[in-house]
Amino acid sequence: MASMKGSVKHKLLLMISILILLSVSVVTILTYQHYRTDLVEQSTQNTQKLLDQLSINLDTYLDEVFRLCLSPYYNRQVMDAIESKPVKSAEKLKKQRTIEDYLAAVLMLPRSDILRAHIICEEIYTSSKTQSSPDLSNYADTTWYQDAYSNNQTVFLPAHTEKSGRGTIEVFSVAKRINSMHNSSKPIGVIRVDANYQGIKAVCDRTDFPSGVALLIWDETGNYIYRNNETGIENLSEQIMAAPEYQTGQTSFYINAENRQFLVNVKSLSSTSWKIIDVHSMKLLTAPATDARNRAFMFAFLCALFGVLISIGLVRLFLRPIFQMTRIMETAQSGDLSVRADVIGHDEFSYLASSFNNMLAQIQVQNEKNDYLTRQIYEARYLEKEAQYTALCNQIQPHFLFNALNTIQLLIKTGKDEEAIQSISMLASLLRGMVNADRDISIQAEMKIVECYLSLQQKRFRGLSYTLPDVSLYDTYLVPALTIQPIVENALVHGCELKRGNARIIISLTESEKELLITVQDNGLGMETEQERKLQNALNKPSTSPEQAEGGVGLVNIARRIKLKFGLEYGLTFESRQGEGTSVTLHLPLRGGTDRVSGIDC
Repeated sequence: MASMKGSVKHKLLLMISILILLSVSVVTILTYQHYRTDLVEQSTQNTQKLLDQLSINLDTYLDEVFRLCLSPYYNRQVMDAIESKPVKSAEKLKKQRTIEDYLAAVLMLPRSDILRAHIICEEIYTSSKTQSSPDLSNYADTTWYQDAYSNNQTVFLPAHTEKSGRGTIEVFSVAKRINSMHNSSKPIGVIRVDANYQGIKAVCDRTDFPSGVALLIWDETGNYIYRNNETGIENLSEQIMAAPEYQTGQTSFYINAENRQFLVNVKSLSSTSWKIIDVHSMKLLTAPATDARNRAFMFAFLCALFGVLISIGLVRLFLRPIFQMTRIMETAQSGDLSVRADVIGHDEFSYLASSFNNMLAQIQVQNEKNDYLTRQIYEARYLEKEAQYTALCNQIQPHFLFNALNTIQLLIKTGKDEEAIQSISMLASLLRGMVNADRDISIQAEMKIVECYLSLQQKRFRGLSYTLPDVSLYDTYLVPALTIQPIVENALVHGCELKRGNARIIISLTESEKELLITVQDNGLGMETEQERKLQNALNKPSTSPEQAEGGVGLVNIARRIKLKFGLEYGLTFESRQGEGTSVTLHLPLRGGTDRVSGIDC
């Protein structure tokens, strides 16, 4: 018992060592997770502050652009010119010069981002720094003009691309209604200012974001206004817009793109529908936490390695009985039950080895008994089936030969020598088939025997007619010899011979989902219900002997042969109506044997 306690003590020490290692690992992981969470929260707050400052700078920049739309109100001469409606050409020319000179003065401001200025009243007046200008001839039909003219709010036009020399530039526009100086509710025109994105780019570039970050600005349609993507993800905007958090208006969330996780911060501008998007790679963001975790795991790994090196010898010594038991189990599993484990000491392992040896000894004795009993049962059943099969064949052959010879005798007595010769030839073919009565033959060969038999009987009964199925596809399907012929003989002798008039035998062959069905149908006298029931019961019982069948000896013999050959689920069934005839169905499996036996020629 003391040694058993010592064994438990060693196991307990091992479990404690494992628990210590697990505790160190869990503490390291939890510390890393906490540090990582704090780092992400701090980064999110700092990024949000940067976005707030950037949004203020962009709002200030856009407000300066919007104020350009208010500059006509500071020039009374321009306002009078816009509101005037000259008739003479000289007056029209003066109005054009006044307005265009004003627009040119606006473009003289020290701002390289302002590209064009337009004033639209009855005419379109434009001053531009670029060689090309947008076509405003159908301004009245445009949405931006209608929105600006119908209310007193500044209208922002979405970003669009224009050609500039050999390249293209991104341009955005603002438009505002000009009201009369005499009546502030009366619109007299619309001013529109076009600007490129150099000013916005300068504002964004001045913001100090860390490397590896994507800073994106787009409008409500998803068009880029500013893009500085250092993440290496091409379709980053599609990933962000498809995120459910973005669609629900959240300002901070995570996305996964190309097997990488990103932290996304969103800020909307107050002056426009623009959105500022900051995207941080979580890998870069949590790099300090990852380095700390890796160092902690490295230290824990070195400590664990030191413990493992010390424990190797102890573990081998401790687990030696288990390894021996495992090898013995593998040997016993392969079939050698004579092996035994070494019983050393008095601990749990020695008790397990002793119990295992006892179990192997009991299994070995039991297997020897089972093998002996199985061999005896198999030999007994084999001899029994062989004796039954031989007896059944011996019972069938005399019955069939008597009827065949009787037919030939009648032909000779009536002086029909040629028919008698043909009948003798048919009988010879039948006898060749009966030589194989203890073997399996194909359905095609069996049907040849049936055809020879019916041809012989047709010599005797002139009113006999028969129909045979096409069995050319079943030349390899094997059944016990003389299986179908006795059924046909039974139908003719017991069904048709006792009936006056013409006799007809119809043989059909069909397949169901699981069985091959061969049906022999006659138009004989049929059977009474009670007689039919008794015969069917005799056919269904595999142990019924022909003497117990109370009639239908041939059918019972065939049923027993089929059950012995293919199994109890196969055999014979029949239906009979008194005065109408009987139908006997032979149930066989879909696949028969494969041994070929030569055919029969009639």
